[in-house]
Amino acid sequence: MATPVVPSQFAVGKNRIIHRPTTATFSFDTGHTTFKNINWGRADEQLLSGSEYRKDDIIRVAQQLLSKLPR
Repeated sequence: MATPVVPSQFAVGKNRIIHRPTTATFSFDTGHTTFKNINWGRADEQLLSGSEYRKDDIIRVAQQLLSKLPR
C-alpha cells in the first residue's frame, strides 16, 4: 500500500525540490511553473523502512510546492 506524501517530506531549494524519503529531485528555473528535469530516485520502490511512495503522489505535492514559490 502506498505511503502518503506530505509537504514536510520535501526540501525546497533555489532551483530544485527534493522528496527526502526517495531522493526524487525536481529541477526548475526560477519563476517558471513547470519542472525542467525530474530524477525519480527510489520512487515506486519499497524502501528499507517499508514505505512505498507513488510517483503520481510525489509529483502532485512537488507541483503544489512549486506553485507556492515566489515568481
